[in-house]
Amino acid sequence: MIKLIAFDLDNTLAELGKGIAEKDLKLLKSIERQGIAIAVCSGKPIYYLCGFMRQAGLERPILVGENGAVIQMGVDLPPKEYYVLPYSKKAEDAIVLMREKITELLPDIWYQPNQVGLTPFPKGKKEFQIIEDCLSEYENELEDVVVYRHVDSFDIMPVGIDKKRGMEFLGSLLEIRPEETAVVGDGVNDYPMFEYASYAVGVNVEAEERVNVNFTNITEALGHLTEKIAAERAE
Repeated sequence: MIKLIAFDLDNTLAELGKGIAEKDLKLLKSIERQGIAIAVCSGKPIYYLCGFMRQAGLERPILVGENGAVIQMGVDLPPKEYYVLPYSKKAEDAIVLMREKITELLPDIWYQPNQVGLTPFPKGKKEFQIIEDCLSEYENELEDVVVYRHVDSFDIMPVGIDKKRGMEFLGSLLEIRPEETAVVGDGVNDYPMFEYASYAVGVNVEAEERVNVNFTNITEALGHLTEKIAAERAE
């Protein structure tokens, strides 16, 4: 029986740069009222998620930021429960190095205000390529980090920290097993949490073999989860 559902944010729970649609928020609140824990597991930093989910009005949202690196219970600041997953000094040094080298090449680059990883936002194809070339040049120094390329940014994260690791930590905190967990996502940084949960729901996932079901929008996905929860409780 599902006890926890974790949602990716951008282009999953909401369109990029937009809030959760009212019809989807109603479905989300309905799921929460049934005693299901709701988490948002995103590449965005915790403080972004905190402001975003405060507006959603859920009773007890769980925030998993920076692709699983940082976990916060609720939206209060300062937080009552807050965790940062451990990672290696080599990964920390590699992230510092890449910030230095990318900034030398692109002095005006904007970085997401992370606590753990590095997320530069290039402006256009030329800057994307400059960062790609920089990552290739320093490949030997990046053994302890993993790089995700998105439509608007790069995530440079310590090896061993991803959405699967974040979900493992969260499941342990809540005493909820993978078999009692569903996850919803759309992109490559969601694949690790697809591996973790017993039930993976895609929203326009290209690699459909990675998910149990795949939908074209979050409204369909939420409707499906609502029906699945009801069916489980009727058994």
